[in-house]
Amino acid sequence: MKITESRTNKFWIIAIIFLGVLCIFYYTTHKEITDAYTLISKTIKASEDVKSYRFNISTNLTIHGEDIQIISGRGCLDYKNKKLHVMMKMINNTIEMIVIDNTAYIRESNGLWQEQKLPERALWKSNYDFLSQQRSILLNSSNVTMRKEENGWILEVIPDKEVVIEQMKKMTNLKIKKKGLKKFIIRYWIEKDNYHIKSIENNVELEMNIKGIETTVKLNNFIYIYDYNEKMKIKSPVD
Repeated sequence: MKITESRTNKFWIIAIIFLGVLCIFYYTTHKEITDAYTLISKTIKASEDVKSYRFNISTNLTIHGEDIQIISGRGCLDYKNKKLHVMMKMINNTIEMIVIDNTAYIRESNGLWQEQKLPERALWKSNYDFLSQQRSILLNSSNVTMRKEENGWILEVIPDKEVVIEQMKKMTNLKIKKKGLKKFIIRYWIEKDNYHIKSIENNVELEMNIKGIETTVKLNNFIYIYDYNEKMKIKSPVD
């Protein structure tokens, strides 16, 4: 009788410990996100585990009250097999690029393919690796807010003006003053179940001197990311 009772007690002790471990695990993986930096940490971790994704991108420029689409396109990136395929339309020109390992195939306006060897790890430093870019931005974010929605969160980041202007100067060679940058907000839509970045929106507003006239220039960039970890079919155009 005592042996049976002892076994029963051990069973309940083990069961209680097991349930306690389950509760701790559940809490640490499903606890409510209450601050932006916890959300950033989980988003960065989720992006590091991504094997592939597809994206759509569009960029609009507003100047003198006229709205102009300057970039539109789509593509897919396969980290596991080191492959990238991008198709972009820029004003009146189209560019298609396929990267396989360290070889890039590029053509403009459906012309002939040009082959180019890339430096080691060039793909992962390219302008089309959006998740890598966003990890860098989020890791260095200090001015962030978030709000909860039914299917996830909206995270807003306001980057440091001096850093933004320095990057713009490098990319465009334009002379932009700190006071000329009126607005810059990066807005992320993050999915509830997996912390994947669903979309990214950049809103930039500048005051620039164009031909002696102070002009307001607005730039809106939107990136939609989908088909996470799906199998990608990217082939060399010379095969």
